[in-house]
Amino acid sequence: MNLKALLTLAFIFTFTFKNYSQSPVTDNTIITGFVLDKETNQPLAYVSIGVLDKPQGTVTDSAGHFSFSLNKDNLSDTLQISIVGYTTSRIAVTDFVSGTDKSIKLTQQIEQLAEVTITNTITRANTEIIGRQDVNKLVQVSVHNKKTADETIGSELGMMYKTKKENAILKDFNFYVSSNNFNYIKFRINVYSVKNEMPDTLICNKQIFATAENFKTDWIKIDLEPYNIKVKDKFIVTIQWIESRMDKQEKPITILPVSLTPFSKNCYARIASQDKWKKMGVNLSSFVTIAY
Repeated sequence: MNLKALLTLAFIFTFTFKNYSQSPVTDNTIITGFVLDKETNQPLAYVSIGVLDKPQGTVTDSAGHFSFSLNKDNLSDTLQISIVGYTTSRIAVTDFVSGTDKSIKLTQQIEQLAEVTITNTITRANTEIIGRQDVNKLVQVSVHNKKTADETIGSELGMMYKTKKENAILKDFNFYVSSNNFNYIKFRINVYSVKNEMPDTLICNKQIFATAENFKTDWIKIDLEPYNIKVKDKFIVTIQWIESRMDKQEKPITILPVSLTPFSKNCYARIASQDKWKKMGVNLSSFVTIAY
């Protein structure tokens, strides 16, 4: 095995097992349920649900159903349920586990999210690319930190960007996939404001989805112009794993190239939908184009 392969494998191992190490899970309990619109009783797809600040959680499927594993240490914790357009809800884990009603109902949020700007389409003559366009594969990271793709649902990985331009609008977001053994992957693109150098509030009031089909690798480009997302100073764009399909029963592989930045931690990740964010000293091969 050559040096390049050794470095790649070593960093994938470090990313997966050091940055995301967990205590052994004992006395597992699988909890299942549905998330519904409180007013219409209709199921809500792709809602983030999980133990607050803990690595247990998932995202509801297209029918509003969820299922994930808890352990005995989570019984004193809180479930958090969130999606754009609805008021975030919190429920004590013990209340949900002991209750007979396994449906969670969310209330639509009337007020507009902070920093969202909806405007008529305006032609902007100037553009700027911010981020890493290099795809050197000497060092890479795996999106998957567990054995199955189902356990990856809800996880997020992304980068902080900074612009000095006034009234900048996100034109597109691009990220590179170097290896992929999935027939189909659905991602959600989340754009956050920044507070204390961490992701804070979603700054788009619509869900933004992207797909990768037929084992796609190379650059994936997401057009953001229809959403009229205004950004200023620092902002964070993440890729969240929503659902996927594999025709073969094999270990999931989705690999992204990175560069090491040990003195600058502008990469953010969490392995469950309501987990704490962690900062890492790498730069993903990803960039945004802004128009101004």
